[in-house]
Amino acid sequence: MNLSLEEIFAEIGGQPNSCSLEEYYAWARHVQSVPECHLLVFGVGRDSVAWQQVNQGNTTLFLENNGEWIEKVTHQIGSAHIRSVHYGQNFEEWEETRFSEHAVILPAMADPPFDGSWDCAFVDAPWGPTFGRHQSAHAATCAVKPGGLIALHDCEREHEQIVCRILLQGRGFELVEEVERLRIYRAPA
Repeated sequence: MNLSLEEIFAEIGGQPNSCSLEEYYAWARHVQSVPECHLLVFGVGRDSVAWQQVNQGNTTLFLENNGEWIEKVTHQIGSAHIRSVHYGQNFEEWEETRFSEHAVILPAMADPPFDGSWDCAFVDAPWGPTFGRHQSAHAATCAVKPGGLIALHDCEREHEQIVCRILLQGRGFELVEEVERLRIYRAPA
């Protein structure tokens, strides 16, 4: 059964630490515009089931560093769709390199999916006050194929603005849409 975006996101949009409904709708429209979309999501949460519904019938993989959230969401979507990831470089350590794009390390995990084969990547983790999103954004740039899409949430924050400027725009990613705190970029072809 195909649900409308309004039905999919009705219960979760606008909750604390979540996207607004307009942000969800904007990114969901991009995901649904890609036939047989392979969607990589950095972070699990209240919206994990929704992303599976948006990308129904296609590959959706979630990467999460918080064991409690993995356990909680595994009961909703199954363990086959979630992989544990470890962020080993905090934002201040990256700042010490003067934000060198070459100094960002990839998150550690078994069998990392950062292989240039993903159509879309949604970066909404790790939680902002912990490590920063430079590692997940860097991993997303490695994961998506040429012309692929990356959405980065919480772009009202200074750290995420730096990530956008250096790791996305600095690498030739083009801003294609901005909705409230969400920015959507297209990888160079």
